[in-house]
Amino acid sequence: MTVVKLMTFLLLLCSITTFVVIPGTWLYTAANLPNTLESESDVETHLRQSIESDRQSLQITRPTNVRESPKWEKPDFSRLPKHLIAFYITAVGCPRYFQSPREDGFPWMKRIAIKQLQGRDIDGDGACELIFARNISRRLEAKQPMQLTVASDRIHRFLAKDQLVAFDLHSMWFAHGIIGVEKASEVLMQKPLTRLTLAELAEFQLAIPPYGLWDTVKDCASPSQIKLARDKLLFELATEGLISDEMARTAASQPLRCSLVDR
Repeated sequence: MTVVKLMTFLLLLCSITTFVVIPGTWLYTAANLPNTLESESDVETHLRQSIESDRQSLQITRPTNVRESPKWEKPDFSRLPKHLIAFYITAVGCPRYFQSPREDGFPWMKRIAIKQLQGRDIDGDGACELIFARNISRRLEAKQPMQLTVASDRIHRFLAKDQLVAFDLHSMWFAHGIIGVEKASEVLMQKPLTRLTLAELAEFQLAIPPYGLWDTVKDCASPSQIKLARDKLLFELATEGLISDEMARTAASQPLRCSLVDR
């Protein structure tokens, strides 16, 4: 009888945890996120406020005649070079990201539950959807594990697969006032992002996440190592079938942009 009572108690405890505690914690966290996330517009608005505030704080320290607009344009997938997108999704481990359907329903909930409870990612291109959503969540000041999980789920709910990539790339922080890959290209490569060659895009990818070698590329430290790493990215793209072998070889024959820029 004691065993039966114990089993009954454990079953009741599990039921309470599953149907009361976890949903309650989720709802409480959602209601107390640092920024309200009820729509795509909320994601865009909060990012804009944060980014423009950062940029403005830098501009006020400069003479009036050299100040730049702090305006942050809405993330637009079409403004991003297709080869930069290819480099980025390959770098985070999902070269077939746009060849697979969006992950929703039970597979998505299973993914975020395992990430929350076990701290690990499960296989599939949905892993990159979660990476992009979590990156955006951190920029919206979600810090605690449960906050990151809830915010990521909400962002994933509002943004399509291409928007997740666009919002992530357009909101990356590199240095004070340098936010988003478009601004980063102007500062680091001294060229608009849309004018970078394939070789330059590979070099630029080394400077941004997940590699994050901003200072190394900026200072052109160890150019031989930078070139080796750049060429490796080019041939990885060719191996994945995202560019041709000839394109990779031609780009690899080009000099480093950082060696040509006058700092």
